[in-house]
Amino acid sequence: MYGLRLAKMLTKLKLRAVALFPLVLILATLATIIPAGTTYAAGPAIAVSPASGVPGTTVRVTGTAFGTYASDLMQLYLDDVPLKPSSGTISGGATLQTAFIVPDLTSPGYHIISIRARGGVLAENQFYVPNPEIVLDHWSGAVGTNIKAYCKGFHAGKEVSIQYYSTAVSEVVASQTASDTGECTVQFMLPVSSTGQHDVIAKNEVGDFAQTEFEVIPTMSISPSTGGVGDKINIAGTGFNGDEVGISLHGTRIGFAPVSARGSFSYVFNVPVMQAGTYVVEIEDSSQTKRWIDFTVDAKLTLSKPTGEVGLKLMISGTAFEVGGMIQIKYDNDEVAWVMADQDGAFSTSFNVPVSTSGGHIITVSDGFNTRYIVFNVESDAPPAPKPTTPKLDSVVSADVVFDWESVYDPSEPVSYSIQISRTADFVQPILNKQGLTSSHYELTKEEALRPSRRSTYYYWRVRATDSASNQGDWSAPIAFQVEPSNVLPLWADFALGFIGLLLVIILISRVRKGTKALDAEKKETK
Repeated sequence: MYGLRLAKMLTKLKLRAVALFPLVLILATLATIIPAGTTYAAGPAIAVSPASGVPGTTVRVTGTAFGTYASDLMQLYLDDVPLKPSSGTISGGATLQTAFIVPDLTSPGYHIISIRARGGVLAENQFYVPNPEIVLDHWSGAVGTNIKAYCKGFHAGKEVSIQYYSTAVSEVVASQTASDTGECTVQFMLPVSSTGQHDVIAKNEVGDFAQTEFEVIPTMSISPSTGGVGDKINIAGTGFNGDEVGISLHGTRIGFAPVSARGSFSYVFNVPVMQAGTYVVEIEDSSQTKRWIDFTVDAKLTLSKPTGEVGLKLMISGTAFEVGGMIQIKYDNDEVAWVMADQDGAFSTSFNVPVSTSGGHIITVSDGFNTRYIVFNVESDAPPAPKPTTPKLDSVVSADVVFDWESVYDPSEPVSYSIQISRTADFVQPILNKQGLTSSHYELTKEEALRPSRRSTYYYWRVRATDSASNQGDWSAPIAFQVEPSNVLPLWADFALGFIGLLLVIILISRVRKGTKALDAEKKETK
């Protein structure tokens, strides 16, 4: 068997050698006739630069070895269409230089640039026109995504418009004039549109056209993302399909929202009664496209009044606390109440606002797991100035006088009083300063008894009120008064005492004079 195969192969080689023998004989004969070193001139040739371009591109054509055709009328062609040179002349010679602009509506693909004369094509070369293209930097995303589009193959110097199609409606989202090489780069924000694939088309006024697709991914947002029971929450979405979407919170349907023609919706709901925690909000459209977002239910506190006075009966309530949990309530750092949450985690109780300064005070509510704070503001209105009644202006009183004034009213009860007594109307150095008096009068003690006033000298007193929120009112106007001596004599006794005193002075003077005369007399006798 192997011998037979070998015989067949040798037979084939013999046949091929017999067929090539005439060709070998011809070449050998030519080699003996043509002298060695003989050369022949090359025919005309052209080169094009650039070798590819879009309509509107200027192309330079350079030719060589056209001297033989100096007298011929030559013409530049694109395929079979004659071209009008934009520069240079077409004439024979050692070199040929000219240029042309790629005509409008030149189809994409390979084309033949040629130089022709009466005898036909003298030289030719290829030129390539690229297809218009549009490329996106990414191919999917949500409404509002910033997209960059790269275009090429468009007519040089013509404006390229980028159109985005949402259902049957299109809109121009960007535009730019193509460069000399037919390129442009634009950016645009993805318009509101339904989920799925959408056409993005680039085109110009001369019919250049390119198309691609972008996939819209549904998205949603919730504001605020944390809220308490009863709060209004807004949820919105884009990129959905159908006429409406169903909205569920923690597996319970809470409503439906209509979807616009471009796939967007907005819905407002009130947080239902539920415990504090993070829950899932689900959105489902008619094509069963689902998206999820987290929402946090926060324990919430409310007060019957945000501002009030000391002693006010203040109602406080809360939601989303631990079911059946014992809740401690503190005002600043003082415990004021305990209450148990119901089966929904809600509670309500009251307490009286303790004595505290005006301004904000923190109320702390805790069930051991959830701790929340709320601020209560104590009013800052000061009580009015009290009206003094005793002693009256310019009156003369005893040393143990009782000071009295009218009581004042203030919402932050009880009200306390301060009293000052001074020898001057400016009260720079009061001789009595009493504070924290709970009644609207004050009786001097024996140690505080006032000394009798001298002639034309006065005491002054004033009073002011302070409420339980430490709001101090204004001082009352100063009241001037005098204090009489403790033992008062009748008028005739005053005259009698005056007369006796005068008589004693006269007697004393007379005796002094007599003593002086006697002393002088003794001195004379001694001399």
